[in-house]
Amino acid sequence: MPGFYHFIIGLSLILLLILRPKFGKRSKTQINLISITLFVVLVLELAGAYTASQKINNTLLYNIGWIYLESFLLIAYFYSLEQSLVWRKRIVQLTGLLVIWAVLNSLLFEPISGALQYYSLLPFGILLIVLSSRLIQQILTLRIDPEEKLIYIPHFWIGFVVLFFYLEALLLFGAYQFYPEFVLKNVNIMFNLNKLMASLMYLVFGFAFVLPNLRSPMAKRGSIPLYS
Repeated sequence: MPGFYHFIIGLSLILLLILRPKFGKRSKTQINLISITLFVVLVLELAGAYTASQKINNTLLYNIGWIYLESFLLIAYFYSLEQSLVWRKRIVQLTGLLVIWAVLNSLLFEPISGALQYYSLLPFGILLIVLSSRLIQQILTLRIDPEEKLIYIPHFWIGFVVLFFYLEALLLFGAYQFYPEFVLKNVNIMFNLNKLMASLMYLVFGFAFVLPNLRSPMAKRGSIPLYS
């Protein structure tokens, strides 16, 4: 049965669909990518909840949906915001290498339907941590309208929650990979923390785009679009 976690994801998706017409072409690419990400996650989590209730192994579902599809969508989101052509090229090259590694890992080390593929999650997570950190750095160093406040920049908050979610996820699933006894002893606390961090991230995905609409009309007229 759908729970509060699914409600949060659905609410953020609905918010983005409502707010989408209010943003110009400059922000449509990012909104579209985040909306698709939320839709994929919602379908994934609903399917995951159903298969778990039926005692069906859903490892394949989460490996494909979370580790790969969601990661690629978030990489595309950060790529769309990247201002440096050099870094854009690096992102494409690194993503290509990750695709090759994902295939090799699935064939040689961690079967895609066997267990959660931590050795695939690790490089994807590291890349997303690097890209989110870089996005935050770019936002903090951009020369924008003096009246523009950080709170009104949705991409800052999205980068922030992606950074912390993947730091937490890599630590949690890394602990489970190498110290399973410790995680199993504290399984409820550990995985509830992971669910809380995921809920916060998906909530921010939607509400971050509400913030620019809270500015006064004068501030809106004086603001400069951040991204192309």
